[in-house]
Amino acid sequence: MSKNEIILTKELLELLEKRYKSGEIDEGSYNELKERYEKRLEKALKDPSSIIDIKVSGSQILTDKDLSIAGSSKISGGKILRDIRISGSGKIDGDIECNSIKCAGAIKASGNITAHGFVKCSGSFKAEGFLHSDKGAKFSGSAKIGGNVLLSGQLIGAGSILVEDNVQADEGVQLSGSIEVQGNILSKKDITLSGKAEIFGNIVGENVYIKGRRGIMEIRLFKRRELSTIEGTIFAKKTVEIEDTYVNKDVKAATVKLGPNTTVEGIVYYVYDLLLTDDVKLENEPVQISIEELKL
Repeated sequence: MSKNEIILTKELLELLEKRYKSGEIDEGSYNELKERYEKRLEKALKDPSSIIDIKVSGSQILTDKDLSIAGSSKISGGKILRDIRISGSGKIDGDIECNSIKCAGAIKASGNITAHGFVKCSGSFKAEGFLHSDKGAKFSGSAKIGGNVLLSGQLIGAGSILVEDNVQADEGVQLSGSIEVQGNILSKKDITLSGKAEIFGNIVGENVYIKGRRGIMEIRLFKRRELSTIEGTIFAKKTVEIEDTYVNKDVKAATVKLGPNTTVEGIVYYVYDLLLTDDVKLENEPVQISIEELKL
């Protein structure tokens, strides 16, 4: 409940009292409405974190399920158990808990974001703290998250992606463009990175694919792209398929496919197949292991 809603509820109680005294409504209706308004007011006042302050330069629609803003807005932190929709620019002060967030434009949060639904932003998304969602997240444009990203669904991003901690997305990770993750990338499903990636930790998924994007002129001129850099280990239950990539530690999977312009400083472990192009550089001899040995 926002501060404006609290004020409005108090005014409604005063108006209800006047209408009852003037005989405009019967006692039964009066008692029912009064009880309803007082419960809402009591709940908000008992939980200060549920009281939100919203300042908007533009238009705003606030219902029991949605907070829709068009223009420039500033929202205090707390619990907004609604779907937040921002068209324009939005600033969130402190930590926030909501149902979902959808933004077209720019959104900046100075704290942590906890969403029980989907998080989607087309434009600029910045959060100084963590991003947790019971669903997934999708970004197009730029996204910067200062804490860890923890999603029950899928993480999809296109453009510039920076995560200053770990990424864990249970249903998969699909990122393209300029990618920097300063921790690990973990998923129960596939992880696909295309463009130029710099990962400071490990990559763990069912299948792991790392590929650059080569234009027609680059193919004709045989130009090599800038390398993606993986400082940790790449591990997949099924397949690792990478190219234009430098791996500082090991690569481990049932099937390993290493393409052009790839270097592995550690050891390549494989169970079934190891496929290498001519220009792959391995600092150590590959090791074939059993399926039982395929673990981190």
